[in-house]
Amino acid sequence: MNYAKKMLIYALIQTAVGIILLLATIFIHFSDGFKEGVLSGIAGGLVSTGILGIVACLRLIKNPARAMEVEIAKDEERTLFLKAKANSASYSVTLYIEAIGILAAALAGFRETSMTLAVLLLVQLVFNMGFAYYYGQKY
Repeated sequence: MNYAKKMLIYALIQTAVGIILLLATIFIHFSDGFKEGVLSGIAGGLVSTGILGIVACLRLIKNPARAMEVEIAKDEERTLFLKAKANSASYSVTLYIEAIGILAAALAGFRETSMTLAVLLLVQLVFNMGFAYYYGQKY
């Protein structure tokens, strides 16, 4: 039940931030229409996922047996192992997609895009190596 309440608070905050951004795009006039479009897109995403999160959390709170199952399962060793494997696989796929994007942008002549993606890729790799070293020393 504690997990569901924490997630409900997170979903409420996310929805509130989305509504504030949506109001900002309506009432604050930017010099470039692009910024309004980007902000309204982010706001729409935050509001929609926040509302879905609120609905999911309320359903979980109304069903105490299911809430207890979720509470137990989130700390289970198998679940933690599967989460670690999924995170590792998605990180690897992201690196490959970024590398392909770097090559495609470079071949298409988009130098700034290629350099930006390359810097992002290098930052991710440096963070990965840094955390691997840190946790290797800690554990």
